[in-house]
Amino acid sequence: MRETPIAGPQLPADALDRILTGRPDAAGLPTEAYTSSEVHDYERELLQRRGWVCLGRTDEVAERGAQRAVSVAGEGLLVVRDIEQTRVFVNACRHRGHELVRSGCAIKRSTVWCAYHAWVYRLDGTLRTAPRFGDLAERDPVGMGLTPVRSEEWHGFLFVNLSGDAPPLATVAGNLGPLLTVYEPAGLVRTASHEYDVVANWKLMVENYLECYHCPSTHPELSKVQRTVHGMDFEDEGLWLGGFLDLDNSARSMSLDGTGPDWTFPLLDEERARQVCYHALLPGLFVTAMHDYLVVHRLEPQAADRTRVVCDVLFPAALLDAGADPGYAAEFWDITNRQDWQACESVQRGITRPGFAPGPLAPEEEGLGRFLATMAFLYRSGEPPTAPWPAASKLRDRNLAAAGAVGGRGAR
Repeated sequence: MRETPIAGPQLPADALDRILTGRPDAAGLPTEAYTSSEVHDYERELLQRRGWVCLGRTDEVAERGAQRAVSVAGEGLLVVRDIEQTRVFVNACRHRGHELVRSGCAIKRSTVWCAYHAWVYRLDGTLRTAPRFGDLAERDPVGMGLTPVRSEEWHGFLFVNLSGDAPPLATVAGNLGPLLTVYEPAGLVRTASHEYDVVANWKLMVENYLECYHCPSTHPELSKVQRTVHGMDFEDEGLWLGGFLDLDNSARSMSLDGTGPDWTFPLLDEERARQVCYHALLPGLFVTAMHDYLVVHRLEPQAADRTRVVCDVLFPAALLDAGADPGYAAEFWDITNRQDWQACESVQRGITRPGFAPGPLAPEEEGLGRFLATMAFLYRSGEPPTAPWPAASKLRDRNLAAAGAVGGRGAR
């Protein structure tokens, strides 16, 4: 059973209605959506706790006994690799709640062991021994086992749903899964990883990703190798948005000088091999696909004005075996990332200034507008957005009807 709606944050109703109805004077979300701790906590509950959150690549715990401690929405989780399965548990011993692995750390051990009172768990989470408790493990192996967290693997990524009642991940991802299949992402090799601590709200980074209106002035290197106009949006079915832009005629790949290997994912057709495809799976997974490699961003909201970003560069093993040096991709995207984050941080500072009011959306920002409509719907309804996502022509009608049905909950 789905959890009941919760009261939304206090945001100006007229601004949300303009976004939901697609009025000509529609603009960005109210400033409070990017600065309020109340809004941050609300989004954490609906999107981070009740939705699906990506923890990273499954190859981060590829070997049996590999264990990694992470945090989602303030809850500590332990990712454990069993024989042929990756499991996720609450990162707390069942005895006194001591952390099993310190947050942010990774280890490899044949069991899960608590350093406080030496309770030991098998990799499947069942209790093996509890010192001085006699046969407790034999008497109550299920009741005293580690607390499992709902998880699913998808294209080589590991996702969790803390509440346990979100729709199946395949439903949420919709047709994005089949669309990515041609890149065979589960078998790709991570060749570089960068972490960024960005002083900006996570939504600003989603908005930035969904439009290239800013590219000519913000990304001189990118604009030399990729066209910045005449892109197309995908027909998305699910909680994702995206589209593609073509490589410049003279460019071979997304690199600083436009050169790249003479290699293409075998299942890509000739037309798609010239496209740079951008996919944003809400709330915080970006998958950027090119003919020769993928770039993945994971957003981890830390506060209303702070977001941790992890960026991985993924290459096909066949291309690496052929002697390709993947450094051209890592260098290019690190430069591009820093340009984006600098811009997002500047926006974060700008919207906090007294009297600021967001401006209208450009024609190139249609995908961004759909994201804003989804967030406005979330604020008004008190429910996470559902999948599959209706066609663009029906989105506004559905959102407006839902907002009206709840009597403007959470708006002033």
